[in-house]
Amino acid sequence: MRAATVSFVDDDPTQIGRDIAAELCELLGRAPDLVLMFSAARYDHARVLAGLYERLPAVRVVGCSSFGEINSEEALSGSVTAMGIAAEGTPFATFVAPDISGDTRGAGRAFAAEVQAFAPDLLIVFPDGLKVNSTQFLLGLQDVLGDRFPIIGGVAADEGAFERTCELFDREVHSGGAVGVAFKGVVQLVTAARSGWMPIGSLRTCTRVEGGNVLLEIDGQPALELYRTYLGPRAGEMPAVSAEFPIGVVGGVAGSQRLADDEILLLRGIRRIDEPRRALVFGGDLPEGAQVRMTRATKADVIQGADEAGAKVCAALPRPTIAFFFDCMARKIVLGPRYKDELRATFARLGPDVPKVGFYTFGELSPVEGTTMHHEETFTIALLQA
Repeated sequence: MRAATVSFVDDDPTQIGRDIAAELCELLGRAPDLVLMFSAARYDHARVLAGLYERLPAVRVVGCSSFGEINSEEALSGSVTAMGIAAEGTPFATFVAPDISGDTRGAGRAFAAEVQAFAPDLLIVFPDGLKVNSTQFLLGLQDVLGDRFPIIGGVAADEGAFERTCELFDREVHSGGAVGVAFKGVVQLVTAARSGWMPIGSLRTCTRVEGGNVLLEIDGQPALELYRTYLGPRAGEMPAVSAEFPIGVVGGVAGSQRLADDEILLLRGIRRIDEPRRALVFGGDLPEGAQVRMTRATKADVIQGADEAGAKVCAALPRPTIAFFFDCMARKIVLGPRYKDELRATFARLGPDVPKVGFYTFGELSPVEGTTMHHEETFTIALLQA
């Protein structure tokens, strides 16, 4: 397997598609078999794909809209970034669920049944960021594929408006679905997920949760009031300040299973507040009865978390075929002008010859202790040898 990554910014989305096709062909020495595409939500994705298919009529495309993009050199904002992959005998298959509504976990099972028929070694998946319960979709995948099957990816994002996210599949643009690509012949996969946020304060229990992601009560008290007390003088900055202070889940969550004692393995970022109900609304699920702690981090802590993740995987697999990065949009917001710093140490370890691609998500899918979790506010990296 060989890969190359390109990024373009242009007022003409059709021309972007043409340019992506031309440059990938030049870099690979032939037409790619597969293109992974991550595009700022502002673009007309249908026109980007139309331009791409003018020059690559047989290519398969999987991707989604993004809050920011990552190529082989740096993190970007407002681009269309694409990785072209020349499979060179590595079997792959692409999958789409155009519209997921109602039973999200059941939709995950149906998606996984198609994947299972291919008998792959790895699934990379991109569910919708607003219309799909990504936690339940992941659990549905695991119902069929198993808790230990490697699943990585990111939740489709927009540029912070939280209005509409898109999933890209060949010539099609969907919203409210999921797309994915599965590979056979994976020799080795090494992953890491780190946040940098540190737990503070006492251990608390989520005593009332509705719909999986609406936290009404913590230790029997209204969740919003308790959270505001924790923020102190910064409570007046809500909801914007919430990105800086996610809730840490002690032990992590795989369904309702605790994976380790007294350790923050999973964060939940507050997407919005429900004033009338005095509730916190999260992007990912938080089971009733889960134990949580408040968290905080400096910019240096956030960058250090990313460095630790990169150091771990690079030590385990120093010469990967491809490096995938799925990073949370909240981290980009918290870091501000320093958002590119998250990648510098890991990119230096990998060197310029390793193709890299990724995007800033509304949630990250990455294994922890061998079980894939739906993360938030977390830097995740996966190195693939194929």
